[in-house]
Amino acid sequence: IPFTLDKNIPADLKKINPLIKLIAKQVFSLTKSKDESFKIKLALDEVLTNAIRHGNKFNSRLKIRVRIKFTAKKATLDVCDQGEGFDYRKLPNPTAKDRLYKPSGRGLYLMRQLMDKVEFYQHGQCVRMERHFSRR
Repeated sequence: IPFTLDKNIPADLKKINPLIKLIAKQVFSLTKSKDESFKIKLALDEVLTNAIRHGNKFNSRLKIRVRIKFTAKKATLDVCDQGEGFDYRKLPNPTAKDRLYKPSGRGLYLMRQLMDKVEFYQHGQCVRMERHFSRR
């Protein structure tokens, strides 16, 4: 049973939890896996928080476009903000010794650990993540 969602949400941290819970529920109903549901939930939380904080700079007049597609085999999450974009290649390595105790900077690293594919486009305004639901 495929699931799709295409929605614009305000750049407001209070608005993302209902969406994240809905998506996690959909993943669980599709995969029957708490682990898969948790991984998608955490990656989606990170990408939405980054889009709001770093992309749209907490400007609630700006929108975040969220496009999600699930099939029995794969999840694709596409998130775009209305910010200026960024060069993801210039982010410091969060596992470097001098960065280990920093309170932030691990979101992209975490997304890459949770998902099978993470790619940026439109000058860093958009990120597309994929996770395959093969029997792991």
